Amino acid sequence: MLIGKVAEITGATRKAIRYYESIELIPSPIRSGTYRTYSEHDVMVISMIRRAQFLGFSLNELKEIVSKKITEKKLPIPLVSAHIDGKVIELEKESEALQSKIRELKKFKIDLMTKFS
Repeated sequence: MLIGKVAEITGATRKAIRYYESIELIPSPIRSGTYRTYSEHDVMVISMIRRAQFLGFSLNELKEIVSKKITEKKLPIPLVSAHIDGKVIELEKESEALQSKIRELKKFKIDLMTKFS
């Protein structure tokens, strides 16, 4: 599969896909002349990278996971789990802060309506 099709399927730009290769998040694809040819596995990995980024993972965090996977020959479950748990804690804190802000906005609205109407 060529890079344009991979970009279309995954939502990643061609530039992003090439960047993932350059930082070794994904292996260099097989080349057919000057064309990069990607496998279904490559598409799955790029999709997972995009999903992880959406969920708050940095490329450095993903690179750490991929590097461990390569050296250990398996997914480093404890590391991945720790990263995910950390993201959940961060999001819970953000959620609490947003809920607090919503409560304050509602109080502010009441104060404005009662004091300035």
